[in-house]
Amino acid sequence: MTDEIAELQSALTAHYRFDRELGRGGMAVVYLAHDLRHDRQVAIKVLAQPRPAAADDERFSREIRVAAQLNHPHILTLHDSGEAAGHHYYVMPFIAGESLRDRLTRDGALPVDEAVSIVREVAEALDYAHRAGIVHRDIKPENILLHEGHAVVADFGIARALDPSETNLTETGLVVGTPAYLSPEQITDEELDGRSDLYSLGCVLFECLTGEAPFSVTSVAAIAQRIVTAAPSVRARRPEISQQLDQALQTVMATKSEQRFSTGQEFAAALRAPAPSSPSTQTRAVSERLAIVVLPFANMSPDPDNEYFSDGLTEEIITDLSKVSALSVISRTSAMQLKGTTKDVRTIGRELGVGYVLEGSVRKAGKSLRIAAQLIDATTDDHLWADKYSGTVDDVFDLQEKVSREIVRALDVTLTHDEDRRLADHPIEDARAFELYIQARQELRRWGGAATERGMRLLSQAIEIEGETPPLKALMAQAKVIRVHSGTGGDTSPLDEAEAAGRSLLSVPSDAHYGHAVLGFVEWERGHMKEAVEHFEQALEREPNDADLLFNLGISYGAAGQNDEFLATSKRLLECDPLAMLAWQLAGVVTWFVGRHEDGIPHLKRAVEMDPQNAIVRWSIGYTLACVGRVEDAAVHAAWMREHAEGMPYTGQLNALVEAQQGRKEAGREWLTDITPLDGHHMFHLAESFAMVDDTDTALDWLERGVDAGFYPYPYIAEYCPFLASLRDHPRFATIAAKAKQRAETFKTSGPY
Repeated sequence: MTDEIAELQSALTAHYRFDRELGRGGMAVVYLAHDLRHDRQVAIKVLAQPRPAAADDERFSREIRVAAQLNHPHILTLHDSGEAAGHHYYVMPFIAGESLRDRLTRDGALPVDEAVSIVREVAEALDYAHRAGIVHRDIKPENILLHEGHAVVADFGIARALDPSETNLTETGLVVGTPAYLSPEQITDEELDGRSDLYSLGCVLFECLTGEAPFSVTSVAAIAQRIVTAAPSVRARRPEISQQLDQALQTVMATKSEQRFSTGQEFAAALRAPAPSSPSTQTRAVSERLAIVVLPFANMSPDPDNEYFSDGLTEEIITDLSKVSALSVISRTSAMQLKGTTKDVRTIGRELGVGYVLEGSVRKAGKSLRIAAQLIDATTDDHLWADKYSGTVDDVFDLQEKVSREIVRALDVTLTHDEDRRLADHPIEDARAFELYIQARQELRRWGGAATERGMRLLSQAIEIEGETPPLKALMAQAKVIRVHSGTGGDTSPLDEAEAAGRSLLSVPSDAHYGHAVLGFVEWERGHMKEAVEHFEQALEREPNDADLLFNLGISYGAAGQNDEFLATSKRLLECDPLAMLAWQLAGVVTWFVGRHEDGIPHLKRAVEMDPQNAIVRWSIGYTLACVGRVEDAAVHAAWMREHAEGMPYTGQLNALVEAQQGRKEAGREWLTDITPLDGHHMFHLAESFAMVDDTDTALDWLERGVDAGFYPYPYIAEYCPFLASLRDHPRFATIAAKAKQRAETFKTSGPY
């Protein structure tokens, strides 16, 4: 036993027995030890002597305590920390596997799928830590452990604990962090956020793919040069790597932090996007080249009210291009988030993984109309095609079709007979009716209250102009379902009207999604989850990137207790529509059903930022905050519901929860006195509120009625829902939970079809 181990053993003899040295680095030594109190093997990391002059005992302890609160499957937890025999130390679980550095040293570059899988798991771990306010600061292969096929990140909080001055590169060239993986802002001593870690992780991915780090670190000057040096192309060293992966790497390693992915989740989503199916590199490149985003056409009209007209034109062109199977088109909800963006074309291409960008403008003065459009190669910034079109408002759909056909021609795509027919089809012929349709759809996506009524009025105006064309008829039917769901429909009779409309739309036209979409919404509201999933899936076969359909398909799977399918649908929506409010709302909601409510909060915050007037999004984040005990934060959203969605039953349900959590159970009961249940989902949430105000019998009644009415997410009922805790020892609860389990298992075994 060395003198160093002997000193530590003497100081820690009551708690740990040191066995041997596991490894030694520039700033620390790691020992294998036995935790006597808990009878387990641990790794103890001891900071090398002399201790860095900048280190501060109190700050070190504080940072380690913060890091010790992290609890994530891809983060190595901290068991203990302290000072003994003049040495700072911290205790971690012992991981019997190897580090990513060991693997790279032994094997060199990794298979692409394995490299991406490792980095994606690290990105998810970083996303979790960043949301907790912790930046790692020293992401490198040495700090990524490989355990049973998965990545585990070590040393959270250590770099900051050692660096109280916030200085990373000193006059003498001392670097806190590892030079090969430093972000530009670490080099220039700027304030750091999570995007610094993402840059470092990009360097790790580059090394995993090529076998060597992207930058030289031979001197301080070489490090400083990275401030203005873009990342090298990984495809230049490994040509079989997809353009999509190369673009993700270029984005995460942008020299300016604002040009990178904002969060680890965004980076993980970019890495999770499906690769082209063909094994041929040439075919794969063609597939990627045909990915396109249509930026919102700029309104150049003197009247700002014409904004809806330019938005409508944008959406029609997106709809047209989506009908062409050779094109991969970013969905309308994501595209519309780029309105007014100052990002350059190359940045947009990298962030969205597209090869082409269409941008344009619309000028409308009275009946006169002028449209300008240009197609740009997002990788080279070359303008491939541009043209201007003049006409009248009555010609708008013909002009829009011309733009779409010119894009197809510029991309050298040959249309099938069916695609040619569909491009010529204009479901809404009148421009003003189409504007009203776009406005109505935006209002209805807010799911309830005054927004629904505004949407229905706008739709009625459109129908007066155009008649009941399929898209208008379908949206009006969906509006009736929304009124029932939000509690403003009076009774459930509007569902019968919506069903009749949906059935009449099944064959007009036969290849359109309208009928199945409407019937999916109707069956979902009635609690017939098997039938709802069937219709949503059939609608998505015809309209694969529709955010509303994917959102409700996910919710249907969740209600039926099918968590794997729910998670898969959420990921699918994020991948095809990464800037859509509904995508982030669904990503937040799905966390409830797997018992990770806290993880959903940042997703729901983002959804609220995208649409702060959306009552269902407000309820969702308020409910989630209440689930994790952040009652004061939940109360803010409950108050918003009282002010903006007074008539919605969900308003009373959320306020009852908040009142109960704040110790005012009688006030909570008052919120529940006049609530009329809407559907199985709402019945379940009423059960939660009654449980929290100690009305056990009523809570159990509503819980059972909810299961019978089509809301039976068994794991959430049996384990994860925090508000049902007081019911779980009741004999009747076991019977209800068993019924939910049986229904969920029947759904799985019978399948949705």
